[in-house]
Amino acid sequence: METQHPKFGIEAAVAALLLTALVVMMTAQVVMRSGFGTTLSWLEEVIRIVFVWAVYASVLVAAIDDKHIRVALHITMLPHKAQLVVLAIADLCWIAFNSTLIYGACVYSLSLWQYPYRMPTTGLNLIWAFAIIPFAFLILSIRILVNIRRRARGELDMTDAQAEM
Repeated sequence: METQHPKFGIEAAVAALLLTALVVMMTAQVVMRSGFGTTLSWLEEVIRIVFVWAVYASVLVAAIDDKHIRVALHITMLPHKAQLVVLAIADLCWIAFNSTLIYGACVYSLSLWQYPYRMPTTGLNLIWAFAIIPFAFLILSIRILVNIRRRARGELDMTDAQAEM
């Protein structure tokens, strides 16, 4: 029996909020630039930060149901047990990569905390732009582990993601 997994969670709500904020701010900037011949320079910096956060939040939403980009047609030709093993090994390698990235992003973020780099217009520390990176990759790694378990239990199948394409 296949259990239902929630399609929307906190990640989806945060991603939707960030994408909405991004569209509103970019629309305001375009209207101000085209309609009134002026811009808010601080808004450009805020848009960049929100864009980075929206991208990472959206990646987390895709990871909930294992819908990230993966070349896997050749894996579907393997027997089911072999598929599970190959995907688990690939996902564990991905988690190892994520761990390296988390470590490097934490070191860099902490250096920005210790030696702040301020954005010229807003005066915000650049750490607020980069803080999402270690957090998002940690959550992503947890989602990958959950998906390995879901695949082993038969709750998630390789063809689930491919059927929607």
